[in-house]
Amino acid sequence: MIVEIFEQIKINISGSKKQYSKRFFLFTLIFVFNFLNIYCYGFDYKQWWENWYSRGGNSGPGSVGILAQYKADVINDYIDKHKINSVVEFGCGDGVVLQLTKYKDYLGFDVSRTAIKLCTSKFKNDPTKSFFLYEPQFFVNKTIKSVDLVVCLDVLYHVIDEAEYLKVLEDIFSFSSKHIILYTSLNKSTIPYKNPEILHRDILPYLEKYKNYEIAIVPQKYKKLSGADFIFLTKKT
Repeated sequence: MIVEIFEQIKINISGSKKQYSKRFFLFTLIFVFNFLNIYCYGFDYKQWWENWYSRGGNSGPGSVGILAQYKADVINDYIDKHKINSVVEFGCGDGVVLQLTKYKDYLGFDVSRTAIKLCTSKFKNDPTKSFFLYEPQFFVNKTIKSVDLVVCLDVLYHVIDEAEYLKVLEDIFSFSSKHIILYTSLNKSTIPYKNPEILHRDILPYLEKYKNYEIAIVPQKYKKLSGADFIFLTKKT
């Protein structure tokens, strides 16, 4: 099957050079590379996002337009209400939503090197923002416990591997912050999603482990545009 794919590419390129541009050929090679990666080694969501960003992709439909503004508005209201100063974010992406938020002291993580480069360049003149590459397997936080808020928006349903999903949650809660905001799907999908980089879970059973937090859910305002809801976790006093 794999050999047939390569042979077909070879025939198409040599037989009709005018029909297939160099850009199409490169896109096809990337597609084959991703296919081989999934076929031989299983799906690597971190590499998928790195490939996506490096090809000029953005953080997705939930991070542009009306949904980006919606997320920023909700978070900004929360920041004002609770007098939030320091913020850690898991999944800073391309920084579009970040530009709309009113974070005073910010640290952003992402699994994509290209995303980190984008944010570093975009906010190079902003002394209140720092960015680090995130690798769940090698992330250990035992000392940073003074953060007011940890946010993770439109990220958790992209963490395909179950062990890494659990590790990301552990890392989110490792800061022992008074406030945590998650923006993700609440319902487990029984139908395989058409995109390999998305896996919906029912997150609430996972959160039962963190008994020292109270949970409040704010349903999605634009249900036709997104299946993600806000989950606000506040540490019990």
